Amino acid sequence: MPSLRALLLRLFLVGLAIFVIVLFIKKSKPELDAQSFAEQNPECNEIKIHSKKEALMECFFHFESVGDLLGEDTLYMPMARFIGDRFPNELPLRVKHIFSWPNEVTESIRISGKNISVIRKENAIWRNEHTGCKFPGLCPVMPLKGSAIPQQFAKEDRQAERIFRNKFSAIGEAPVNAILPGKILKIEQHPLFSVTIYHGDNIYSKTSGLNFLSDDTYTGKLISPDQPIGFLPPMDTAFIFVEIIRNGKYELWEKFYEESR
Repeated sequence: MPSLRALLLRLFLVGLAIFVIVLFIKKSKPELDAQSFAEQNPECNEIKIHSKKEALMECFFHFESVGDLLGEDTLYMPMARFIGDRFPNELPLRVKHIFSWPNEVTESIRISGKNISVIRKENAIWRNEHTGCKFPGLCPVMPLKGSAIPQQFAKEDRQAERIFRNKFSAIGEAPVNAILPGKILKIEQHPLFSVTIYHGDNIYSKTSGLNFLSDDTYTGKLISPDQPIGFLPPMDTAFIFVEIIRNGKYELWEKFYEESR
């Protein structure tokens, strides 16, 4: 007959084994649940276990045509429909939805087309993944990219209301870009050049202080922010002025730029 000490040791080992088994089952259950979900939803696959309670899931959805966007309403469908209606050339669209399982809390949603890629993270807004701007919306760029030092000042005109001219400075002969895509409406010279551009949505800009123009800068030309419209004077530090008019009112650069971020 076993001694009391041996019996207690045996009971302890049995209890320890049961504890280890229960702990293993609890630890592996989220992984099993995630795998089961992935098996039942072939468009999804598990990425990793990111906590003791939840798994991070990644699902992919494909929309070949506008007709495919008329199904069930989900977190990403309104934006997918918007892109399909406004930018039909972006189709087919690919959606990547990352969320925690089993609570199904959204981590991020990414919608990609041929040229557009937008993303929305948890409790955030949609943004253009390439530019960081809010989507949909304007995405102005610095007229003097990289080396630009934006400054703000106002000039009083006796024959008009207060006019805001945004000043940008950089090393001389640096290229100057349009702040948004648009159409060149007017080119003036007195003695430096100024270029007036219409950007759509009742937004105009006038860039003044160009020493000479790019070969592709002429009235009626459609331009993008990637194309220089002209160049700064050859000075150690040169500057330009950019007047922005939206809905008939002058805009300060800081406000106009930050609204898109």
